[in-house]
Amino acid sequence: MPKDLLPEEIFQQAFALGYDDVGITTATIPEEDVEAYRRWILENHHGELGYMENDMRCHPEQLFPGAKTAIIFVSHYKQEKQNFDPQKGVIASYARGRDYHNVHRKRLKKIIHWMEERTGQINIARGFSDSAPIMERALAVQAGLGWFGKNTLLIHRKFGTFTLLSGLLTTLEIPGKVTKERMPRCGSCTRCLDACPTQALSPFKLDATKCLSYHLIESKKEIPKDIGEKNPGYIFGCDICQDVCPHNVRPPQSQAPDFSPSRGIGSILDLSQLEEIENHPEELFGTPLQRRGVQGLKHTMKKILEKDVMIPENEK
Repeated sequence: MPKDLLPEEIFQQAFALGYDDVGITTATIPEEDVEAYRRWILENHHGELGYMENDMRCHPEQLFPGAKTAIIFVSHYKQEKQNFDPQKGVIASYARGRDYHNVHRKRLKKIIHWMEERTGQINIARGFSDSAPIMERALAVQAGLGWFGKNTLLIHRKFGTFTLLSGLLTTLEIPGKVTKERMPRCGSCTRCLDACPTQALSPFKLDATKCLSYHLIESKKEIPKDIGEKNPGYIFGCDICQDVCPHNVRPPQSQAPDFSPSRGIGSILDLSQLEEIENHPEELFGTPLQRRGVQGLKHTMKKILEKDVMIPENEK
């Protein structure tokens, strides 16, 4: 007979694989989050990200028929803050080590295999790590792992915003949590909104078409002049709204080897390094920077060198 799976067993497996926290909840997106998401799409704040229009994101049961439970895993990746240099490009913290998609996929496969062996059932779960149409953050909040910040990121109760999410949808019924408290906890703080150089943020809403990370990672078009001029020196991604968040002061730096700069390209790049990588493009393999490619990174680096980088006052 199938054996019931206990939350404590899942936590034990997750921590053993390197995850920093776990939440379990029903595989249903709260209606208020669905409505907010659809408004965001109608306002065209997703830019060129056409895949975001897939309404399946609001319906986990369509992604994995029969899904009853969502298990959300948290990885803490906080790295040392890197100051800007007019001759170099800063890499966002999450992209300095290995590609978290690959790290998470390996972990999720192991957990699914364990779940199938443990219960004596097959085809009971599907994993996702920012690569399937599902609203992970909404499920994470519902599972009690944190709350939505004004910078639109999940603010974890212990690790702040420097977290990466992955998860499983399963047909198993596992006791979990449905958080009823939906009030924001950022209070009157507006540090992230004030610090964003392109004014991409309004309270609890991001206009991706103005976001540095969107233009330095996702968009295939030339970076708009007014956006590029406000780039303080990032070559890939952006951490500004996280660096100023008070909830990121106390959490220590991540000790996970996979997210260490030593496992990837590092924290900064200059043009000479990029020219060397151009001869050995395999150095980008398995890192988030592979998404942009050497030519894309070189193009951004040249744009940084062409202008007077606006270095924040507290870093001069």
